[in-house]
Amino acid sequence: MKPVLLSMQAFGPFAQRETIDFAELGEHPLFLINGPTGAGKTTLLDAISYALFGKTTGAERQGEQMRCHHASASTATEVDFIFSLGNDLYRVKRLPAQQRPKLRGAGLKDDVASASLWHIKPGIAARLDLDQDDMTLLASRKVKQVTQEVERLIGLQADQFRQVVVLPQGKFRELLTADAGQREEIFAQLFQTHRYLLIEDKLKDAARDLKQQVQEHESNLKALLRNGNIESEQQLIDKISEQAAALDIALNNKDSAAEQLQKQRELFQQAMQLQQQFEQKAQLQQQLSQLNKDAEQINEKQAQLKRARAAQAVTPSAQRFDWLKAEQARIAQQLQANEKKHAALVTDKQHAEKQYQQAATEDAEGKQLQRRIEQLSSWRPKLESLKALQRQYAEVTELRNEQQGEVNQRYRAKETLNEQLTTDSQARQALSETLSKHQNIESQRQQLSYAKKQQQNSVNLKQQQQQLNDQQHAIKGQLDTQQQQTKKSEQHAQALEHTWYQQQAISLAETLKPRQPCPVCGSRQHPSPASSGDEPLVTHEQVVNARQQHQQQLQAQQKLERSLLQNRQASEFVQTQIEELGSVKTEAELTSAQQALELTAEQQEQQRAHYQTLEHRITENREQLDSIALELKQLTDKLKETDINQTKIGERLSSLEQEIPEEFRSPEQVERTLKELHNELLQKQTAYQKASERRQQVLEQLSAVTAKHDDLTQQQHENSEQTLAAEKELSQQLDEREFKSLDEYKDAIMPDQRYQQTEQEIQLFQQQRAKISSLLEELDATLGKQQQPDLDTAKQQLQHHEQQYQQTNEVWLNTRDRLRELETLLNHVNNSKKQAEALHKQYAVQGTLADVANGQNAQRLSLHRFVLSVLLDDVLTVASQRLEKMTHGRYQLSRESQVTDARSAGGLTILVEDAYTGQQRSTKTLSGGEGFMAALALALGLSDVVQSYAGGIKLDTLFVDEGFGSLDEEALDMAIDTLAELRASGRTIGIISHVRELKDRLHDRIDVIRERNGSRIELRTN
Repeated sequence: MKPVLLSMQAFGPFAQRETIDFAELGEHPLFLINGPTGAGKTTLLDAISYALFGKTTGAERQGEQMRCHHASASTATEVDFIFSLGNDLYRVKRLPAQQRPKLRGAGLKDDVASASLWHIKPGIAARLDLDQDDMTLLASRKVKQVTQEVERLIGLQADQFRQVVVLPQGKFRELLTADAGQREEIFAQLFQTHRYLLIEDKLKDAARDLKQQVQEHESNLKALLRNGNIESEQQLIDKISEQAAALDIALNNKDSAAEQLQKQRELFQQAMQLQQQFEQKAQLQQQLSQLNKDAEQINEKQAQLKRARAAQAVTPSAQRFDWLKAEQARIAQQLQANEKKHAALVTDKQHAEKQYQQAATEDAEGKQLQRRIEQLSSWRPKLESLKALQRQYAEVTELRNEQQGEVNQRYRAKETLNEQLTTDSQARQALSETLSKHQNIESQRQQLSYAKKQQQNSVNLKQQQQQLNDQQHAIKGQLDTQQQQTKKSEQHAQALEHTWYQQQAISLAETLKPRQPCPVCGSRQHPSPASSGDEPLVTHEQVVNARQQHQQQLQAQQKLERSLLQNRQASEFVQTQIEELGSVKTEAELTSAQQALELTAEQQEQQRAHYQTLEHRITENREQLDSIALELKQLTDKLKETDINQTKIGERLSSLEQEIPEEFRSPEQVERTLKELHNELLQKQTAYQKASERRQQVLEQLSAVTAKHDDLTQQQHENSEQTLAAEKELSQQLDEREFKSLDEYKDAIMPDQRYQQTEQEIQLFQQQRAKISSLLEELDATLGKQQQPDLDTAKQQLQHHEQQYQQTNEVWLNTRDRLRELETLLNHVNNSKKQAEALHKQYAVQGTLADVANGQNAQRLSLHRFVLSVLLDDVLTVASQRLEKMTHGRYQLSRESQVTDARSAGGLTILVEDAYTGQQRSTKTLSGGEGFMAALALALGLSDVVQSYAGGIKLDTLFVDEGFGSLDEEALDMAIDTLAELRASGRTIGIISHVRELKDRLHDRIDVIRERNGSRIELRTN
């Protein structure tokens, strides 16, 4: 990852937008970020870290706490950062949660935190004014989603980023002094070795599953035997042999019982068939006896059927005779009705002739009425023209009156609007003069808001200053106590060490012999050897413990000194901010000013609203006056046209009235007279037409009745002759069929359905009697002289044999099922034993492998830590080359190979090898300058090794915040030379420091300039 463009606004001490184009520093720059304490140098790193991860480098302040107090309320706090990954450019933009002025009305609104991430399309240069078409949106709005996507792209989280890319102030040695667990997490993320953790978990899970399976098989085997009431496998085999022999015996008994049962079933079946034949014979004899009883009824039905057939032959003649008799009665009835109708029509004819003569006389009078109607109708057109002209004259007169009224109304409205316009113009002029005297309320409101913020900032800073002073006082007290304890522990350690050396000399003196060389000085003369005193014996272990206790006290003292230094720096920074704020108003003064300002604003708003109302009303009145003037001109023109039209219509009306006589000038009177004449004429014409039609109708009806009478008389004569012939034929048919009378014939008639039903009953009776007689003959021949069987005795014998068979079969089934259960159990036992043996062998391999991979070994080293230890060795090799150069060959970094604490995992602890003492010791024992160089060498080595592996992470940027102040001139040169070598390999190196020597040596720099209203940035290049 390489920075390309950074833009900040209202962030940290930067009130305005500040932009850094890293391309101006060169392709692979080594540059200085320079500025006084508190100016905002570290804020540049905070801005990069916040843009990428939403966290600052020190993780001590949240994004919403980074807002600049010097920025105006309308300026949004935001960070816009463009960076490169290989050949790809990415842009990320973040805005923390903040308060902004409302778009409408007074007050502030809360804006939630937001973030967006884009991929800049290939070929597009990095700049802040890119269009959406130049970028592809990867994540938007959701802060967490953007952070996750950035972590995926870069391969680092925020804490890891500040440990290997950004080494912030106060956090510089964390990677060097981190414990093994923290370092494992960092290296796992950098080298993407989490798959080895998955391998460990997979091996552990597999071993655990195998062990569980072995236990389950052993438990299942015991459960199988226990469920079968078996104590051992041998007992199971013996029981199987016993059960097999018992099964053979049970099978023989079952087969014998089955054979006896089959014989008894055949005998019982034969007895059943014979019994059924005897029962069938008895039923047939009973049915034949019943049929013989029904024979008399069948004979009677045969006689009725014979008489019905004779009646069917007479039926056609009887039906014709009945029809002719009915027809004779119908004709006589019609003749009687026709004679009555003929008499009535003769009377109607006389009455119709009389009405017809009277109507003919009135028809002649109707012709005179027709001539009168034609005379009156000739005046209609002129009367219609007269009425139309009268109507038009009345309409035009009414229209003229309306137009005159509208003209008068417009003149009155015009006069009223002129008066209102004069009054409103005077009032508006007065308000305008009043409003021009007021000051700008919005400007005063912004000034007051800024004063409130300054007052709140002042209160917060003073509270923070007081807290820092209290903390500083407490730390000083702890430091004084700790210094005394450190001094005491040092004196105690020196005293023990001195005593131990003296006792060693005494021990050596006791070994000296005359004329033998001393092992220390080589002298053969021993004039005054050391002698023992009364001091207690001191062991070397006591000396080492005393030194360690002193070292622990010294580290505690150094920790308190660092805390005191950080407290003083924070206190100075807060004091600087308090001085920059200067004097501020009190809260009461601000509240009073706020109330006065709001009252003035309310009055001014009311006056402005009234002014707008007057302005709007004046504009509307002027527009209405213009509209009225236009309407008056249009109405006056229309009134003139109406006067001319009225005069023309009046002249035509007078001329037409002179043409029509007085008595015919009323169209209504003429129409009434015409209507009366028309009605009278219509009555006469209708009466004549009705009389004529009635006369003709009566004549036609009379003629039809006469013709029908003649026809009916002829029909009556013909019917009489046919009836006599039919009667004679019917009498002859009855005699031939031996019917004594017509009533006897009618009694013999049988309906078709009853006839068919009777015939079917006779046939069925005959068929049943013949069939039963035949079956009885066959049964007599079959049974012969056989006796009826005893079924109860046969059934008892069959049941006895069935019970014997069921008993033997049940014994055989139980014996067979038990044998199968025992054999199945034996198979399960054998299979379970085989599977258990295979699982034992498999677990012996996988269990051992899982223990080794998960650190259950002598070195307490897991597979994952073993891989990381190899990678750490590579990092330490590269780091040691640089550290050795920076320390003139004194220090190298190495990995601790032995486990000193059985409770923790080993393999990732870093030690420093001191060439001066030839010993290894903890990196925490290095001094400030030495620790800085070691941390720098480790970070550079880590960057080299990570990029040499194909893990997808490219660490080609390094920012170093402070730390150089702890180096002497020679160490500073060595550190700068090392960083310069990195720049030559394609990396971007940024150093944050206020050390003057660095400013003289590095000409490419970013100067952070502190001013009263916020800091600003200047870019300086060589």
